[in-house]
Amino acid sequence: MQRTMANRAGGDEPRWYRTYYVALLEGDRLKAKMKINRAQHEIEDRLLELRTHAPVNPREPQDLCNALLYLGILMQHMTTESGGVLWD
Repeated sequence: MQRTMANRAGGDEPRWYRTYYVALLEGDRLKAKMKINRAQHEIEDRLLELRTHAPVNPREPQDLCNALLYLGILMQHMTTESGGVLWD
């Protein structure tokens, strides 16, 4: 029970999800890059944690992989010339 609470941001959402969501919604390009990096690290930490603990939700491992993929796409878009369209 305590492990479950430690991995939750509040309600039914895992802690990593809040960091991920905040990164996706950041409007400032420089802040977005920092928040995306932070979210990627938190997601990777959770994936490592799941190697030794079963997920609370069976979909969580796939959700984590999808989140990393989407953050990677967003970071890749930021490094292109047209990437500024999302923030500028």
